Amino acid sequence: MRLLRFEKVCVEWAEFIYKNRSSSAKFTHNYDIVVGPIADDGVAYLLNMYEDGLRTLEELAKELEYKDLNSQYCFLTEKAVSLLRRVK
Repeated sequence: MRLLRFEKVCVEWAEFIYKNRSSSAKFTHNYDIVVGPIADDGVAYLLNMYEDGLRTLEELAKELEYKDLNSQYCFLTEKAVSLLRRVK
């Protein structure tokens, strides 16, 4: 099982999120599960500023550090989804 975990907002997380959301990046990866802070609408706004050249990746990550983001678990493959169990 290939797992990628971001414990907190960092430059690597910001770059990963940007590449996943950018239509021009043509980004692929081979992770089954990715865990990390949720990239909400406020994050999307800052990502657009980065894409437009108004922020560096380091500035983007620094600004995102101060957002109170919850964690998100993304199960990306059939193999990963097969591990999910219903909790009653």
